[in-house]
Amino acid sequence: MAQILELIRADHDFIRSLLDELADNPETRDVRCITLRRELPGHMYAEEATLYARLRDVAPEEIRQSISEHSDIHDMLARFEAIPLRDEAWMPALAGLTDIVKAHFAAEEEVIFSRAEHYLSRSELFELSEGFGMEKQKAAQFAVM
Repeated sequence: MAQILELIRADHDFIRSLLDELADNPETRDVRCITLRRELPGHMYAEEATLYARLRDVAPEEIRQSISEHSDIHDMLARFEAIPLRDEAWMPALAGLTDIVKAHFAAEEEVIFSRAEHYLSRSELFELSEGFGMEKQKAAQFAVM
C-alpha cells in the first residue's frame, strides 16, 4: 500500500484532471460534476480526519490555514454547484473554483507534506494511509448526488 502523501498527491492529480476536463470538455460535464461533488469534499474530509489530525499539535498554524482553505473551497463549491450548467456564470465560477483548489493543493504539497515528512515516521505515514482510505469511503457514502 502507498503511504498517505502518495495517496493525497494521487487525489490531487485526479481532482486537477477533473477540473481541467470540466473546462475543456462540455460533453462530459454532467458526469464530471457528479464526480467532483463526491471526490473533492471526501478528499478534504479524509485529510482532516487523518493527516491534519496527526499534525495538528506539531504544525498548528499550517493546519489551521489548510482547514481554513478547505472551508473556502467548500463554500465556493456550494456556490458553483448552484449555477446551472448552461448559465453564462458557470465557466467563470469553474475558473474561480479551479484557481482556489489548485493553489491549495500546491501549498499543501509544499508545506503540509514537508511537515509530515519531518514530524512523522515512514511507518506512521503508511499507517495513516489506511485511515485515509476508510475516511474517504465514509465520506463518499454521504455525498449528495
